[in-house]
Formats: sequence, structure tokens, C-alpha cells
Amino acid sequence: SKSSFSVKLITMGIMIVMGIVVFSVFTLNEKYGIMSGILISLIILSTLTYFFANSLKKIIIGEKNLTLKKNIGKIEIPFSDIIKIENLDFSNLSMTYGSKGVFGYIGNTMDDSISMVNDRRKMVRIITKEKKYTISSDRPNELMNDIKNVLQQSTVVKNK
Repeated sequence: SKSSFSVKLITMGIMIVMGIVVFSVFTLNEKYGIMSGILISLIILSTLTYFFANSLKKIIIGEKNLTLKKNIGKIEIPFSDIIKIENLDFSNLSMTYGSKGVFGYIGNTMDDSISMVNDRRKMVRIITKEKKYTISSDRPNELMNDIKNVLQQSTVVKNK
């Protein structure tokens, strides 16, 4: 799952702005000094690290699970829990909280879906018994077909 140009642009822009903010706090603010600069730097760094860590790196279709590999960590979705998978059109992704383009669209959306989107033109929604996941894939149609094939094969095996 590669980042779109807009995600790369937003990420670079925010990182430059945050760098300028940190630099200006350290150099221009004599009243609060170094402690405020360190505190603001830690808040900015931890926020950027959180969004980087939760950004979708790749999608792995295993034998029993669909694995959403993040930069740090992973989410495993058992195929037995998947109810529906659908292709989504380009969307603005209304977020309740999360990143609106920094390292992707990461967080929760207004429809209570966990969002791990790097490209809003190539989105797929996976609906499970417990949660909904909105992800992006470089080849969304191929991903959907592969998951549907696995789901159909497991249904055939259960019925035998």
C-alpha cells in the first residue's frame, strides 16, 4: 500500500511546518525558554511517531487471516470474521479523530471505521463481526477478488 502524492505532500508539508515551530520556540521564545521547546518538541515528535507507526505498510493474505502490516505492529483479521468486503469511491474521509493526510488517513472515521488509507482513490472497506476497516491497496480489485476467493473456499470446506 503506497502513499499517494497528496499524502506525501501533506506529510512533508506538516513535517516542515512542525520543524519551523520547534525551531522558532527554541530561538524566539526567551520567556519560556528551553523547557517549553522540549515539551512542544516531544508532543510533536510523539504525534508524528504515532501516525507513522500506524500507517499501513502492506496487506498480507494468509491461510486463516488477513494481516494489515503497519510500520510498527499489525492487525490480524480472521477470514471467519469477515462479513463483507467492498470497493469505495474517492472520499474525503470524515474523521472523528486521527491524521488527515500525515502518513495517510489514519484513525477513526465518522461511520466508526478504522481508517488506514494511504491513497483515497484505491480504498476498500472490510466489514467484520466486530469492526469496519477502511484501507487502501495498490491493486484494490485484485485484493477484493483474492479475499472473496479465500472466503468462498472456506465456505466450501465448511459445507463438506
